Amino acid sequence: MSFIDKILFVFYPGKCAFCGELMPYSKTGVYICGDCLKSIRFCVNEKCCPICGVPIVNDKKICDECFSLKKNGTSVSYDKIVSSCIYDKSTKNGILKFKTGAAGGSYSTFAGIIAPIVRSSLKNIDLIVAVPPRKERMIRSGFDQCHVLADKISKLLDIPYKKNAMRRIRETGKQSSLSGEMRRENLKGVFEAVIDRGIIKNKNILVIDDVKTTGSTINECAAALKKKGAAHVYGAVIAETNLER
Repeated sequence: MSFIDKILFVFYPGKCAFCGELMPYSKTGVYICGDCLKSIRFCVNEKCCPICGVPIVNDKKICDECFSLKKNGTSVSYDKIVSSCIYDKSTKNGILKFKTGAAGGSYSTFAGIIAPIVRSSLKNIDLIVAVPPRKERMIRSGFDQCHVLADKISKLLDIPYKKNAMRRIRETGKQSSLSGEMRRENLKGVFEAVIDRGIIKNKNILVIDDVKTTGSTINECAAALKKKGAAHVYGAVIAETNLER
């Protein structure tokens, strides 16, 4: 460690974004300790569905859910979703702290592991937007995790970010206790794109969310953005929960 790094470490100590272990100062802003690096399942090391991003098994080209949707003639509004890692016991605590604003600067780490996935998997992104927060969450924590994540990713990728491009037409409450089908129904028509049509017409938009379960949130955001004229809409999240067995 250089002398400058030693000074920075004293005044700005870093902590692993997932377990909180104290770490040396990092110029990149990414803090993941050695133990977490070994235990976390990063999606770049998994075979994932090219549509929704869920890790898949065997020799299937797409996951069972996307296959069923195609077979039934049902289409989703997003073009592709990418995730940086799997939501499990190795990542849960760090992500939950980030969602509530209790994890300090961990957004730099999460943005730092999402940005390379976006750069390598999604081409020609014109604009970044964030999933709008629930009013109840903002009242409780005062922290908009998707905004800070999108803003940081925008800077890392040098792609414009439009704050408050989306809004919720109605409140939905927490989704965690709902089944996949109930989540989809609960979110139908919830979002509206309030960005000027001229800004996104025929453009490729990236929607940032924190955690993907069914993909319903990004799907509804994509529907609203395409209604406003967007050509393609992609999604990027910290973690994927909907694992195919």
